[in-house]
Amino acid sequence: MSDPVLAARARAWLFDKHLPIWRTHGWDAKHGGFHERLQPNLTPFELGYKRLLVQCRQLYCYSHACILGHRGDNERAAREGYAFLMRHYRDKRNGGWYFTVTPDGQKLDGRKDFYGHAFVLFALGYYHRATGDVTALTAAEDTLEVVKVKLHDGINGGFHVAADEAWNILPGPHLQNPHMHLLEGLLSLDEAAPAPVYRMEGNKIVDLFLSKFFNGSTLGEYFRADWSPDPQRGHIVEPGHHFEWAWLLERFAKRFHRPDAKEVADKLFEFARAHGIDSQFGGVYDEVDRYGRVLNDKKRMWPLTECLKAYAQRPHLKLELARHFRFMFERYLKEDGRWNEHLDRRLNVVNTAMPGSTGYHLQLGILEALPALEAA
Repeated sequence: MSDPVLAARARAWLFDKHLPIWRTHGWDAKHGGFHERLQPNLTPFELGYKRLLVQCRQLYCYSHACILGHRGDNERAAREGYAFLMRHYRDKRNGGWYFTVTPDGQKLDGRKDFYGHAFVLFALGYYHRATGDVTALTAAEDTLEVVKVKLHDGINGGFHVAADEAWNILPGPHLQNPHMHLLEGLLSLDEAAPAPVYRMEGNKIVDLFLSKFFNGSTLGEYFRADWSPDPQRGHIVEPGHHFEWAWLLERFAKRFHRPDAKEVADKLFEFARAHGIDSQFGGVYDEVDRYGRVLNDKKRMWPLTECLKAYAQRPHLKLELARHFRFMFERYLKEDGRWNEHLDRRLNVVNTAMPGSTGYHLQLGILEALPALEAA
């Protein structure tokens, strides 16, 4: 059963209300670049930094809007965001991208963050599709190569989480999350300009997922260097990441003919559907354990958007998808394009700040769900 009224409402919210906020209030008119975070009154927090991650996620948002035919001011925002990113974050001496810059674009933290570099690939793929700018592809190719050379763990497989400015590896746990976004970045680039390297590197990540991240039923978050579960945090799993990996693996399986990835996607989805959704109050829990017992019953918005994406790939669950979609509008989204970032279990708002990183989740969640809601 389709819901064209709900779909039309979502389109209008995204393109007519939400995106205009971040290209006006969210844009630093004095220095350029996107603000890190907005207050409820739409003024920026004065945090003293701008993360690479936020610039890339906002660049994705406006690039994707252009791809879908919503150009005009969105294309201007994408081009200006790309120019700020390229001018201020690239490390021309050591390669790669800085973690943060000052509000006016001076290097602040020169560390090399794996998570941030994955989003560089993701954003540049969309920007190339939106504009045809070949410099974005060249920058993406350079970025992938430096990550493969500098962050790869040649002993245990996968990639280290971070390095210093000169690419000396920093201590810390191994994490699944940046690997997931590297896979997403590779898919973005292959959709922009298909090349064998994206499939090859993507297959390596899927193989690592199957051998290290996934225990047959659940997805781990925190690991020691040898990819054994972290003694303190290895029991923590996030339903939002189960939904997100399910969506990505489904896409990867379809594009690159990996039926084993499709099988695992279904297992991840069913675990999160069974244990990650609050059947009493609604929403998706922040954390559960390997047995599905709730560890953190608060509910950030992004896990719900990942839930929508995974449900949208399963037409037989369209009624559940519509229910979760309506819940997002009722509890998280405000009519004027703002949102509530974080709720407690009983759906009271616990965080009113609006991070510049959240729009990526919101936009993809809505856009992935719309075809399912509109289909007969």
